[in-house]
Amino acid sequence: MRDGTVRIGRPDPASVDEHRQCGRATFAVRRLAASRLAVAVIGDIDACNGRELGRFVEQHTGISRQLVLDLRAVDFAGTQAFTAIYYISVHCARNDVDWILVGSHPVRRLLSICDPNGELPLVDDLPSALERLTRTARCHQHVRSAV
Repeated sequence: MRDGTVRIGRPDPASVDEHRQCGRATFAVRRLAASRLAVAVIGDIDACNGRELGRFVEQHTGISRQLVLDLRAVDFAGTQAFTAIYYISVHCARNDVDWILVGSHPVRRLLSICDPNGELPLVDDLPSALERLTRTARCHQHVRSAV
């Protein structure tokens, strides 16, 4: 930041790559493209860090129109993990951020119980996630150009 400018609530886009240790998990964010971020979690999502995960995602999605939530390295997903995922879903919907979720076996097991109708955007692997977000972006471009 220069000239006394203070950025509130949003990170400087030039310093997006960030890691944060929170309880028994590490949260990491990485820019994949100009409008696409990936947030990855390694470790456990539980009562100690579920809320922080939601805040971490919220803090970083302001500079992106697309989000990949990569939970493939999550070893344990407690009920607070579902609360965090749901919070992320609501945040993305309110802020027009397309998002996709790639989950480990514990995450998938949790979602099979808490999201039995499959309303959250869960996919099997990272290539599928990226492909789906690319299709969504093309649909948005087509709609915008038609208007």
